[in-house]
Amino acid sequence: MAKCALIVAGHFQPGLNVDAELTRIDALATQAIEWPVVDSKTLVDFLANGQGFTGNKHNYHSVANSLLNHVLTTKRGIPITLAIVYITIVKRLQPQVKHLAIRGINFPAHFLLGTTDQYGELLIDPFAGKIVGRDECYDIIANLYGQQPEHDERYFQTADNRQLLRRMLENLKSIHLQKNDHDYVIDCLDFQLMLYPENPELLQQQQELLTQFRGGIDTGGDRLLQ
Repeated sequence: MAKCALIVAGHFQPGLNVDAELTRIDALATQAIEWPVVDSKTLVDFLANGQGFTGNKHNYHSVANSLLNHVLTTKRGIPITLAIVYITIVKRLQPQVKHLAIRGINFPAHFLLGTTDQYGELLIDPFAGKIVGRDECYDIIANLYGQQPEHDERYFQTADNRQLLRRMLENLKSIHLQKNDHDYVIDCLDFQLMLYPENPELLQQQQELLTQFRGGIDTGGDRLLQ
């Protein structure tokens, strides 16, 4: 998954050395072993406190927050790119730490993580860099939308790798749309269609965007995903 996220980052930053960035992640995993990371709490302690990975609260909508190489460099990001760091480190730690498992959680408007270790199941907010309870998660929605949501276990459904990458690309697409970077918007959509080539919602977006930004498919057909 980290490699896919870096390939996306490289598309927007020509010349990015993906293999070098993966080597940086391997080095970070080695440090995690030495820390040592042995469960959920030591994972958060290592990445949030030891390494300083945290949410970019002051420049949340920066494109850099959605580019994994920048997140690795600045140790600042948005929930979903920080989550990729957490997930990748745990995957690198296996099989040394067999009892620690991690999953992405497609929580509304704020990506979360779920971990399982020898002590049970926990929720992690990678943006805040801490373990959280369900009530704190619902408070996130309340703070964003101004009203307390109904409790719903569907908010805590697992996000597989494709869903995670699609959501990361959705963030990038939204930022570039606000900046009127039309080609980049379509590029993000193209990547999403690589993940979900038959998705009717994405196909409709592609048609509408190409018509809106390029005056029809014929003007940019070479960039379409077939």
